[in-house]
Amino acid sequence: MDKQLQLENRRFIAKKIASWFRDGHVINLGVGIPVLVADYITDNVVVQAENGLLGCGETIGGLEPEAPYFNAAGNSVSLVPGASVFDSTVSFGMIRSGRIHATVLGCFEVSQYGDLANMARPGSYPGMGGAMDLVSGIRNVIIATDHCTKDGRPKILERCTLPLTGVGVVKTIVTELAVFTVSRETGLTLVEHRAGVSVDEIREKTGAPFRVADDLKEM
Repeated sequence: MDKQLQLENRRFIAKKIASWFRDGHVINLGVGIPVLVADYITDNVVVQAENGLLGCGETIGGLEPEAPYFNAAGNSVSLVPGASVFDSTVSFGMIRSGRIHATVLGCFEVSQYGDLANMARPGSYPGMGGAMDLVSGIRNVIIATDHCTKDGRPKILERCTLPLTGVGVVKTIVTELAVFTVSRETGLTLVEHRAGVSVDEIREKTGAPFRVADDLKEM
């Protein structure tokens, strides 16, 4: 896929997810596509980073070796007025006690019943980071991902083949083609599709069965 088109698709995903948050929500953004969500939220949606920031501002592009603040993805970030900086024990206390409204994470794979694999894959072992705490301590887990891998394989599967970060934790999956809600009992429901993308195309590119909502909408 052309890199410019890929970036446009990823920004489309981020903008869609950002539209769900309201003033006063405190959200956590993971590595990759999720970081882009911060470009589309209002100033009154508070971004938390598990390494110890509450009130992350915009990402600072390029290498900034003297930048004082970094998010959990290693990006240099600004802070919004009123932001707080603290150690990671306080940060994970917020996460584990349910004080974060939602976390937006990327994935290598996600299953039809909400199992998530985003910590390790063959040839790449970045480590789990804070993901296991995030998916166990935050109820609203949103996955932001390309619908398929670079070689065209589905990332949404009947069962994950990679080590699991969490079992039955994902509530919503957003790709450049579709939005699915996820149930641990009944699996995937397609609730939105991108304009010009048919249900048949989505089925072809999804490695798991899904139902179609009666009130299916365009993204």
